[in-house]
Amino acid sequence: MLSECFIASTLASAKTPASASLRDVGICLHELQPSATLRSTFKRSSTAPNCLAVTASHIFAAQSEKATVHVYSRDKGNQEATVPFHERIRSIAVVGSKNGDIVVLGTEGGRLILWEVCTGRQVVTTASHLRPVTAVAVDPTSNFILSGSADATIHVWSLVDLLSFTKPPSGRERQPPNSPLRTFSNHRAAVTAIAVGHSTGRYNIVVSTAQDNTAIAWDYQTGHVLRNFLLPANAVSLSLDPVDRAFYVGYEDGSLQSVDFYKDQSVQHPLHDPSLQTTPAQIPAEERWLPPSADSGAAHTLTLSYDGMVLLSGHENGKVYSWNVGRRKYASTIADLTHPVTNVIMQPLSGLYQQAASLKRVSHTIVKPRFDHSLSENSQFAGTIPADYEFNTHILPDATSAGPDWFMNAFSNASFPTSMLEQGLAELATVGQPASAATATSSNVAMDIDDSAKDSQIADLESEIANLKQKVSVSQIARQVTIEEVTKLRSDLANLHDYINELQEKQEQSHREKIQREARKEERAARRREAWFAAEKKGKNGDTALRRLDVEEGSETSGTDDHSSDE
Repeated sequence: MLSECFIASTLASAKTPASASLRDVGICLHELQPSATLRSTFKRSSTAPNCLAVTASHIFAAQSEKATVHVYSRDKGNQEATVPFHERIRSIAVVGSKNGDIVVLGTEGGRLILWEVCTGRQVVTTASHLRPVTAVAVDPTSNFILSGSADATIHVWSLVDLLSFTKPPSGRERQPPNSPLRTFSNHRAAVTAIAVGHSTGRYNIVVSTAQDNTAIAWDYQTGHVLRNFLLPANAVSLSLDPVDRAFYVGYEDGSLQSVDFYKDQSVQHPLHDPSLQTTPAQIPAEERWLPPSADSGAAHTLTLSYDGMVLLSGHENGKVYSWNVGRRKYASTIADLTHPVTNVIMQPLSGLYQQAASLKRVSHTIVKPRFDHSLSENSQFAGTIPADYEFNTHILPDATSAGPDWFMNAFSNASFPTSMLEQGLAELATVGQPASAATATSSNVAMDIDDSAKDSQIADLESEIANLKQKVSVSQIARQVTIEEVTKLRSDLANLHDYINELQEKQEQSHREKIQREARKEERAARRREAWFAAEKKGKNGDTALRRLDVEEGSETSGTDDHSSDE
């Protein structure tokens, strides 16, 4: 049977819970369909908006006004660890919805912290944001990270570059390591929410909202603005349609609104129509969806169901509302968690048929992050993996798969099985033969052929083996030449870096000498002005005093030169 669930988190408050079962509860696993039922709870957690991340096996909750993250095990149903950090966490996201290999944390100081949960490796970016990172999002390809800040900017980061052991060299023409790829600065106030499109192709969109009452749709791979929407109020939450047809915003008064990309008539996709990109779109205030009560409070979080027809919102009064997207109005109250609901994350639909995989990787062990100088980008051996870098994971076969699994047999044995070796040798012997020869070979094995045919077949096989040996020799020579070329290129690159550093030092020395010359020139001009004014005050000719000063300075300069020449 199909079932759909969501995970909600709350912010601790002084309000007494109406139900004893919700006492000290901070995270809830709630069923949406087929019936609204509370399934399980996790205690001792208080999370702010954008501070909850969920994987298939764990829940990561950044604690409000604290520099700690609580890790909960969904399999065991309890709190597994409390992880401290050096800065307060203001936003959090996971890379990979299934395994969650990387946890991305936005800090109070404007940095990003990347935590490999399977190794404990911690990567910290530069403080590119001037204020706290309020929102973090990851694109569907897991290649880019988007971070929005209270300084009204959004940075686009390359996940591969941040996690790579080999860091690009820094210089005048290149960005320093662990820096963003580009910056989007079209907002004029603090960024409140970011929602990335669902496309895994070359082109994808992102929608961002800010406290300047705007929502902007733009292409994060180019930084090009697609549409600018003027909202009637300050949007505090955001959600994007599963097929990127529209986006939904939640306001501080508890109301919601839908913004449709295809509402305007256009001969092509409205987001890519140049005639519509230059004019901001004004969203009418009367089209907002009103909450059932005036005391609902701000809509801190939004999430959509699997089919995009049900919209859930978490509010300040502790209630989770369900909205009918087709009718554009409030439908029902799903849950009352007493405390302010700050995050609601919809889980994948369970019960759908999926093709079983022969292998699956499960990361049940969470390794706490550690700061290790050998894992930093400034390590002496840049580009090499440290010896103590360990990757903890479990590769398990699918219990429902029938029949023997050749890969699991080879993976679990101490060496390659004999059957696999024999099969590989047989396939290698037939490499290069035409289809007719391969067919003839199989038929000759089945029939009783004469000795001459067998001798001819053996001779052909020996000739093929000799050709393969020759190809292997040529491949080894080419590999050796390639290694030598790479070594030479690395040496040339190191020499080039030294030459660049030498040029920079010479340029800095020339700059310092220029500054000294300018200072001496200004000092001489000041002395001339003082001499002219002093002569004028005494009733003498100022020009005569300047000529006398020039003669004195010339004699001093010549004397200095003679003295330096004598030395």
